[in-house]
Amino acid sequence: MPRLPAFLTHLHIRALGPVASVPATEALRASLGAFLGLAIAALVAMAFSPEKWASLYLIAPFGATAVLVFAAPNSPLAQPWPAIVGNTASALAAIALCHVITNPLITVPLAVGLASVVMAMLRATHPPGGAVAMTVALGAERILPHGFGFALAPVAAGTIILVITAAIYAH
Repeated sequence: MPRLPAFLTHLHIRALGPVASVPATEALRASLGAFLGLAIAALVAMAFSPEKWASLYLIAPFGATAVLVFAAPNSPLAQPWPAIVGNTASALAAIALCHVITNPLITVPLAVGLASVVMAMLRATHPPGGAVAMTVALGAERILPHGFGFALAPVAAGTIILVITAAIYAH
């Protein structure tokens, strides 16, 4: 049996594991809530734009927002202000950046970094906001024709739908 490197022998592997377990009933409750929130967001997006709902208006960062607001509703990162303002401000920052810089090798990391700074300044840190900025930078050719309005619909509107659904679902 090979020996572990010296630096690993002092590492407590247990410290890398989960801090606490989630009861199955709570995991199922959060999962059902995320499903409902995203289904409602998808229906609204479909009603708003039947031809673009899946390709443009239902963005992947909504999945991360749904996990936070339904599975970790007490987290400071999952509160309404950081979720709505963090996602929206990140979209606005990335759209502005992509109007100035067009090279994705620069805009993708710069958009996420800029979004992080903007969210911190607004006291609205919401990790999916980084994914919103990255989505804008990666899809700039599809998103920029919609201008800053993309930050309102789908980003702000979709996030508001998720936050309201989570608030109702929690009670």
